[in-house]
Amino acid sequence: MIQLVVGAKKLCTPIGNKPRSGQDMSRLEVFNNVYVSIEDGIIVDISTSKPRDFVRFLEADLVVPGFVDCHTHIPFYGFRENDFLKRVGGATYLQLHSSGGGLFETVEKVRKASERELVRFNLKFLREFLKKGVTTLECKSGYGLDRESELKQLRIIRALSRVVPQDIVATFLGAHAVPKDVDEAEYINQLIDMLDEVRDYTEYVDIFCEVGAFSVESARTFLSKAAEKGFRLRVHADEISNIGASKLAAELKAVSADHLIKVDEEAIDMLSRSGTIAVLMPATSFHLNEAYAPARALIDSNVLVAIASDFNPGSSPTLEPSFVMHLAVRHLKMTPEEVLTGFTLNAACVLNLADRLGTIEVGKQADLLLYDDADLLTLPYLVGLRPRVVIKRGQVFEN
Repeated sequence: MIQLVVGAKKLCTPIGNKPRSGQDMSRLEVFNNVYVSIEDGIIVDISTSKPRDFVRFLEADLVVPGFVDCHTHIPFYGFRENDFLKRVGGATYLQLHSSGGGLFETVEKVRKASERELVRFNLKFLREFLKKGVTTLECKSGYGLDRESELKQLRIIRALSRVVPQDIVATFLGAHAVPKDVDEAEYINQLIDMLDEVRDYTEYVDIFCEVGAFSVESARTFLSKAAEKGFRLRVHADEISNIGASKLAAELKAVSADHLIKVDEEAIDMLSRSGTIAVLMPATSFHLNEAYAPARALIDSNVLVAIASDFNPGSSPTLEPSFVMHLAVRHLKMTPEEVLTGFTLNAACVLNLADRLGTIEVGKQADLLLYDDADLLTLPYLVGLRPRVVIKRGQVFEN
């Protein structure tokens, strides 16, 4: 028996299990007046004929895949309102960081918080993301900067994944910053020593390769050791300055290079040949009052592009996917079709989940967003727009 049927006046989705690049990012499958049949959380049919036997029926003007946010900094604890006000007054990210503020403020709060407090504090963000259509997301450590606190964050991610409906992929970002009073090379060795323990929680590692964080040489040492142990590699690259992080990501064939605000032409060429996915996060540029990543140059050079929120308490306190999409159209100059591909299929590929989600196809998870009085163009236009219904693995959540 079909448990759920969704009638869509218009259904828009990318197709397939591989990331799209170039002109293919704008090529969506668009169906009019179709019915999506769902059994046991899986799409079993998409047809122009309404099934006769089913338990529940929903309909909508627009149906798209659930959003996949492939770069967030959940879990953290507390906010950084003072950073926001200082930044409005002209302070830069590096000034806040070098003064002992910035992410170090969050590190202190995370270290002091209990696991119960961390679960409570971050659960509300995941629930809010679900209401706004984010059905799958990545969560990182990186606000611990020591063995005990980094593993605590990874345990929190696991705990959160057990109590929310979303698919959650964990990433080890112990290399978010060099702890105070610790030598960079010494800390890299500590992180390498942690990798066997970390493997119990995730197959992904990440590093912030940047002025004021980790050098290209340190990043190469850490990532090469992680790759030897079978980890999938991600790199925070070219966000504040260009020290060659994107080139390193391409050289090591990392899964993703994230940010790319300061990426250059040589790195773009290398990324186009490496298969590394460029994860662009326009909300970070907005909050830092920085330039925006050159999305058009990346897409036109056939670099694989995804978009994400970078949700964190400092450089991107943004819980609003419609705002991320709005900025992607307005400032990255992406088309609504490219944005949808970047926020669904391509983002799912970053998380190695595209075989089962990221598109609306027979055989994939039923992760659907249902909108009334909306078209695809409405999604990046109307900031704050929520789907009327979110469906995750066939489970219905109504707003």
